[in-house]
Amino acid sequence: MRTTSILAGSFALLAAAFSGVASADDAAIAATAAAAAPSALEPDSYFKGQTGGTFGKSVTSVLLPKSKRVAVAGFRVVFINYSAVSAQVRASYMPGRDTSGAKASMNVALEGVDAATFQAITDKAYAEFLAQLAAAGREVVPASELASFHAEVEPSPQPYEKEVTGAKGIAFAPTGMPLFFTYADMGWTDKTPFNQKSYRLLAPLSEKLQAIVIAPLIVVDFANMTSSGNRSGLMARDAEVGASLGMSVKTFNTPMVRAEESKMGLTTKGEDASVSLQQGITSDLAFGTMELIEETDNASTKKVFDVIGGFMGVANGGGAARKKSSNAAKTDPAAYSAAALDVLGRSTGTFAAWFQKYPAP
Repeated sequence: MRTTSILAGSFALLAAAFSGVASADDAAIAATAAAAAPSALEPDSYFKGQTGGTFGKSVTSVLLPKSKRVAVAGFRVVFINYSAVSAQVRASYMPGRDTSGAKASMNVALEGVDAATFQAITDKAYAEFLAQLAAAGREVVPASELASFHAEVEPSPQPYEKEVTGAKGIAFAPTGMPLFFTYADMGWTDKTPFNQKSYRLLAPLSEKLQAIVIAPLIVVDFANMTSSGNRSGLMARDAEVGASLGMSVKTFNTPMVRAEESKMGLTTKGEDASVSLQQGITSDLAFGTMELIEETDNASTKKVFDVIGGFMGVANGGGAARKKSSNAAKTDPAAYSAAALDVLGRSTGTFAAWFQKYPAP
């Protein structure tokens, strides 16, 4: 399949590029990634995108086939390093059945990976992505032609840390490229809807380069968190949470702009679209172990007070059951890097396969 050829070829390029480096860790990572070349993924099953407006059209019909040139204006990778999840059963009472409620929470912190490792992964993933786009038959705009654009965007500090809905992450851009966000980078952005400067530079860039402009934002997660959710005591008695280690990309968003003409930062002739990942992409590579650091559980104490409350004619004498655990995902730079590069390669490779499936003349 086409996707297979893109991914296998680009992993071979990555391994070849690392073959002459001095670092034994880099060589080991490259060999592991090349040996685990990902299976083919159908890009239409994973990525969707459409132009703006009420009657927006799919990028596969109106954008991807329109230009052979592709400019990667930005490449932002967020590495999740802390995840938390909770569940709750709300107290309820009916004749013959009463519950005092229950709460459970769990958090997992990543240990053993430093900022230098995240930066190295970002640099390698970016180089791999450019190789994948080239293997997909596209002309990739060289970085030198993006210098004026990068000089104008509003950069965020690196490393950039952010907390979003129970997760904490740290973001990086490739070495030599500014880390920037736009108001459209849902959740991770440090910009408000009124701050559109960086976004409005994309259309003029596309017009100048006569290229499709993209700027992927990719979130790499190390843990799979599960929760029984927020439920009524009439339906459930236990609040359940869980976590397991597994490298995945569940968020991959990018603007996609092809402007023949632009005015005041807006595309006046051409297409302006947004693309997002529709289902998670995972790696099968193991990279660490999860260890319990601290746990609290008042279940036994609650039962004693429930009995006392029963003797006294007071329902739910012990209050809500509460369980909480703190955990550490322990890994090392080489193992983490191999798994992260694997899942990043699968994700960017599947995205690049979209460009090959809908070629430009």
